[in-house]
Formats: sequence, C-alpha cells, structure tokens
Amino acid sequence: MEFDGEANVLRLRVAEVASSDTHKGAARLSAAAMAYLNVTSGEVLQVTGLKATVTRAFVADTKQQARFIQLDGTTRQNAGIGLDEEVTVQKIGAVPARAIVLTLIDGKSTSAPGEELIPALRRRLLDCPVVAGDIVGLPRFTGEPMLFNVTGTAPQGAVQVGEETNIRLAAIEVEHSKARPVTYEDVGGLERELARVREMVELPLKYPVLFRQLGVRPPRGVLLYGPPGTGKTLIARAIAADNRLHFLHVDGPEIMRKYYGESEARLREVFDEARRNAPAVIFLDEIDALAPRRESVHGDVEKRVVGQLLALMDGLEDRGDVIVVGATNIPELLDPALRRPGRFDREVQIPVPNRAGRKQILQIHTRGMAMGDGVDLDALADVTHGFVGADLAALCREAGMVALRRYLPTITFDPTTKQADAGDIRVTNADFQAALAEVEPSATRELVMDRPKEGWEAVGGLQSIRQRLRLLVEQPLQYREDLTHFGLQLPRGILFTGPSGTGKTLTARALGSQINANFIAVEGPALFRKWMGETEKGIRDLFRKARQAAPCVLFIDDIDALAPARSSANLSEGTERAVSQLLAELDNLRDDSGVIVLAATNRPDRLEPTLTRPGRFDYVLEFPLPSKEDRYQILVLHLRNTPRAPDVDLSHLAKTTEGWTGASLCALCQRAALLAADQWLGGGRQGPPPMVQAVHLATAEREMEGGSSRSRTQ
Repeated sequence: MEFDGEANVLRLRVAEVASSDTHKGAARLSAAAMAYLNVTSGEVLQVTGLKATVTRAFVADTKQQARFIQLDGTTRQNAGIGLDEEVTVQKIGAVPARAIVLTLIDGKSTSAPGEELIPALRRRLLDCPVVAGDIVGLPRFTGEPMLFNVTGTAPQGAVQVGEETNIRLAAIEVEHSKARPVTYEDVGGLERELARVREMVELPLKYPVLFRQLGVRPPRGVLLYGPPGTGKTLIARAIAADNRLHFLHVDGPEIMRKYYGESEARLREVFDEARRNAPAVIFLDEIDALAPRRESVHGDVEKRVVGQLLALMDGLEDRGDVIVVGATNIPELLDPALRRPGRFDREVQIPVPNRAGRKQILQIHTRGMAMGDGVDLDALADVTHGFVGADLAALCREAGMVALRRYLPTITFDPTTKQADAGDIRVTNADFQAALAEVEPSATRELVMDRPKEGWEAVGGLQSIRQRLRLLVEQPLQYREDLTHFGLQLPRGILFTGPSGTGKTLTARALGSQINANFIAVEGPALFRKWMGETEKGIRDLFRKARQAAPCVLFIDDIDALAPARSSANLSEGTERAVSQLLAELDNLRDDSGVIVLAATNRPDRLEPTLTRPGRFDYVLEFPLPSKEDRYQILVLHLRNTPRAPDVDLSHLAKTTEGWTGASLCALCQRAALLAADQWLGGGRQGPPPMVQAVHLATAEREMEGGSSRSRTQ
C-alpha cells in the first residue's frame, strides 16, 4: 500500500486502543505503516498534533485500516488531539534517561507523594519514552489512575526510562482542571451508545462547516437515561476529558436556590458562561430534579426553572455552539416539553451491560490490580448477570478487601515511616468468588432474594417435572445462541399447578439455584398496595427490573391471589386493573427479552383463564401427588441427616402413606425425630442420644392421620 507525504513521515487518523493497552505508552499501527516508517515493534515514534509527544510502536490488529493509529487517552492528551483527528507520525531516537522528575497532578495537596510509589512507577514506565510536559498515568486498584506530569528529564528531549533511571517525585501544585483521568478507554461495554453520543456532541462542535454545507441544523442536545450505575456520568466525563471543549458540569439539585429568581439566574449564568467559551458542553446531571413534570409539582419555583430551561435550550436567542447533555435514571419524570426535538434531539438508553460488556468493564477495573494466575474474568462475566458498571467496580473492590483480610495478619507496618510491607499480595479467584456472595446487582437489589441454596438434590421425586424444566429453562438459557439455529426462543411463561405441598415453590427455588441467570421471587399478594394505581405500578416495576437483569427468571408464587378470574362477581376494581396490567406485561415480553416468568398456584380454577393462552403462560406443568417411589425418595431425603434404627423400613412407610404430599412427609419425619428427642430428654439425657425408631415413625403417622386435617390433600 502506498502513502502520501514526505519520506518516513505519515499523517494518520487517530483511533482508540483496546482497554489492555491503556496507560502503557503504546501506539498501534498497521504493518504497512510500520514498514513505510521503517520502524519495528518497541521503537520510538514522535506523534505530533497541536503538541509533540513520544510513544512506542507496535503492530495493530490485522483488521485495523492502514491509515489509522491507535492511541490511548493519555497519549492523545499529550499530543493535544482527539479521536478521529489527524496526527503526524515519524520515527525518532530516544536516549536512555539518567533521571526524570514527576509531579502528581492533584491540585489538592502541595506535599510530595510517598516514595512507595516509585517501584510501581518504574514498572509502569520501564522502556517507555517520555518528554518534558508529558502526562503519564499509573493505574490504581479499581479506581481512576494517578496522573503525573513529567516536569523534567536528564538529558533533555526524548528519553527512554530504564532500570538505572533515577525517578524523583516533586511537590508542585498543579491546577486540578488539568487532571483528566477519565478517557474513552475507561468506558466499557458501551461502544454503540458511546458512538451515538460522540456523533451528537463532537461533530457539531468540531466540524460545524459540514452542517453548513449540507444545509442541516446541527443537533443541540442529547439525553442519557438508564439504570443507576450504568455509566451515564462516566460518558460525560470521558467526553470532557477527551476533547478540547469547555465543559460545564451541573448537578440538577445545585441549581435550586432559596430566594425568588435566584434559581433562574443561576441557570442563565451557566448558559452565558458556555456561550462565552464556545464550543462548549453543558452536562446536566440528575436533570429530573431540575425539570420535573410541571403538572405534577406544586411549587412555583420548579415551574419557573423548567420554563427558564426550556427557553434557554430553544428560545428566541440562539445559544450558539453549545451542546446540552442531560442524564437521568427516571426519564418518565421529565417535563415532556424538554424531550422534543430541538431541545434534546436524541435520547440514548444506557443499558445494563451484556456478557461482553461485563468482561470489558472487569478488565478496566482490574488494570491496576495485582491478580493471581487463576483469576478467570470470562467466568466472572458469565455469572454476573444484571451487574452494572458500578456493581462490577464494587465486586473488584470487595475482592481486594477479601484478599487484604487474608494477608492482614502477615503485613508489617512501621509507625515511624507509615510504610507497610505486604509482601507478594495477590487477588485470587477465590477472593472474587467470596466477593460475589457480598455484592448484589443494582438492577434487582430491591426484589432479589438470597440465591436459593436448595439444588435439585433437595427435591425428592418429580423426575418428569425436572426433566421438562431442564428442557424448557436450563438448556435454553445455557445454549441460547446455539438454539437460535433451530429458530427456538425462550418460553415466556410456565405455570405450576397442583395440590398444596407437592413441591411447586421448592422446585422453583431449586431451579433458581441451578440456572446461570438472575432469580427474582415475589409473593402474589405482596404486590397489592393500598392506593389507587400503586399495584399496577408495582407490577410494571417488577417486570422492568426483570428485563434490566436479563437473562432472568421471575417467580410469582400464589399467582391466583394476584390474577383471579375477572368473571368473578366479587372482584374489586383495583384487582381487575392489576390483572389487566399483568396480562399487558406478559404480552410486552419480547421473544428476545431473556425473561422467563414462572408462577405457582394450587387453585387453577380461580385463575384468570386468559393467562394460560400461548404467548403468556406457554406451558402448564401439573405437580401430582407423589408415587410410592417418589415417597420413598422424599423420606430418604428428609431423614438423610437423622440417625435411624435398623428396624426402620422406609419402603413400608412409603407404601402406607398413599396420598400424602411431600410437605406432609417432611412433617412426618420432623415429628418422629421430635418424639425420639423428647424420649431422650425426658429420661434425663442418660446415655447417647437415641436413633429414630420404627415406633417413632408409626406414632407420628397415627398422630398426623387422626389429629391433623393437613396430613392429606383433599
């Protein structure tokens, strides 16, 4: 391939690097570009945008176009350019550095950072080229990197850090605004959403002439919405850090003032400052607090502020080259006038990340972590369904705390120098597994119960039911992509019916412990609320959270209480609305939503008939009374931890308990054990505790048959 330009000098367009290359001082070029520049892997390049910086050259992925160069956010900042802009690239020489002086970019402290950072800085900078004025980043454990300014080098010019280089840390205060620790490489799993936001923000401000040539009015606003912790604010911070734009970050609540007119004046000041420093971006975080629906608020202040914001965004006066970015996790509370084109031209949903996104986020948050060899990020991405970026950051942080607790007894601390010797501390896979038990996904934190501990081994009998559930739920979730070859989709709903005590709820809990998906369990009556409309809202929120946590199994127990037949004469108006809402939510589940609804009832005759049509509850599984073989398995299961005398014949007991349910057999075993314990305690606890004997089981059987109406199912 041929390149235009001077010999051994190229003009290349900038692209972002993979997360694994961030903060490593590496540039990736195509093999053709490296051959043209006569440079090999590891050699030094000079990259010139508005400023000149140095980096090392490496071969890029074969898919990269020849006219692109991949640079991380720190290198782009050193060169004074952004993504999709052009830089001049050429090969230069770098001499070994005798010494370099680094200044921590903080702005909050004038004291030098501790000498304990020097070994980590040496590992980070080893073989890296630098020039005075560069910024270098040191990744930190699950947090933003520490940024240092290269304030001096010996000798001057481009130098390469080696083992013998003297690294010194200086204490010089630097303005906090110069520290830009967040770049596009720190946003994981949101490539599509980030691209849509970038084209809405960067194109109108960087290339306004293109819009004038097309005769198109450039967009003026974008609204980011999605669950908390998915990265809305992080995207805005990355835009601010990665572009030469004046950036104004405004929290919605901080605009509100006590006195009349002050709130509107503060809002006008923000837009005036943006106009004076155009091109500029105004980021309105938590915009729902600033612009709620005017018909739902009672105060004059909120209505005036909403009106002022509407006028500033699309009034008689042109606001110039100013883009407004808003963020909220409850967009339905925003005033509708704010969401029309001309104000917020585009709304971008920031979703819960999928598996690939979760792996990218885990890679970002473990960049600065000392990890053991056995940590499998792929496996962690597989089991963290429903985790948003903030949850995954908390997971990594919790894993570090687990590792720290393990190493704490061996750590030596010097109180005079305040230095600690932790030895070779590493975060292992076991630490991550322990952290998983502590961190719940935000999307389901309000509703998700503790993951059930009962597996299939806790369910006696019901072999045919278990096989059907493996076929309908376990395998479609496990091999979801493979089954699309056959045109198969997940079932929307499965209804469990059968007498009380036959194991419907236990089976659902066992299924929840086996599947590699989130499990949400609610009681049907628990969704009812006192006030009008609250029950329907609760049902909507339940299904919304299930969709956010997909793949997810939603289990509704005693669904007949939530959705009785609408033909019933004594049905209240509120219950009828709840049934209609439940039907609507089931209909709104798409085939690719990743949500399976399980429900259980022992009164299917009282259930709304339209629930069981295909497209809602596609399958109805009837739980029968246990057979003799099933009863034997249930008895063995419930007596597995109970010492039994040799005269206990469980086969005979299974034969004599014809018509008993699994719950009744469980109660029988508990009552027999209680009789044996009572006999031993009443005898003064003489000798070792006795075993459960046949007489204890026979007595318990007679008591339950003669004195309890719950022993048999009518």
